[in-house]
Amino acid sequence: MYEVEVKARLRNQAEIKKKLEDLGCTFGEELHQIDHIFIPKGATFPTPLTVPVLRVREQNGKYLFTLKISQSSRQDSLERELEISDKNMMTEILNLIGYEEFILVDKKRIKTNYKDMEIVLDNVKDLGEFIEAEKIVAYDDPETRKSIHRELLAFLETLDIPPEDHIVGGKYDILLHEVNNKLSVK
Repeated sequence: MYEVEVKARLRNQAEIKKKLEDLGCTFGEELHQIDHIFIPKGATFPTPLTVPVLRVREQNGKYLFTLKISQSSRQDSLERELEISDKNMMTEILNLIGYEEFILVDKKRIKTNYKDMEIVLDNVKDLGEFIEAEKIVAYDDPETRKSIHRELLAFLETLDIPPEDHIVGGKYDILLHEVNNKLSVK
C-alpha cells in the first residue's frame, strides 16, 4: 500500500475544524502521538527518497512500528505498519540492524474522514498547527499517485487554505530538524 498525503500549516485550526464539520465530518477522540524516528546510522538527513525511515509510535498506551519508503516525493510513500507490544525491544532491534533514533515528534491529533480521505488536525510541539489529508492506495503507477496528490491539494483549497501554507516536501521530522538547526546556529 502507498500513502499519498498533503500537509499545510493552519492559521486558525478552529475555523478549519468548523468547515470540516459543516461538510458532515465528525472527529474522533484526541490522540497523543510520540513518534521516535529512526534512520540508518551515519545517514544524512533528510535521507534520500529510497532510504527506509522507521518509526516507533506511542499512541494512547499502544505502540506501532512503521516502515516508510518515499517514492516520487515525501508525500508518496510505500508504508507498512504493525502493532508491537514492546517499544524498548523494538528500539534495541533497530539499533542492532544499524538504525538510530534521529528525532522525536510529539503531537496531539484528531481524525475524521471525508469521502475517501482521512483528514487529521495536528498540534505539533515546537511547530504549531497543521492539517493533513491522505489516501492509502494500492496503485503502483507513480502518475496515478501524483494525480491523487493534486486532488488532495485541491481539497485543501476548498477549505480556503492558501497555497503558501502548503508544506511541500516536508514531514514533521524534517520541519523539526530545520527548526533545531536554526536554533543551534544562533
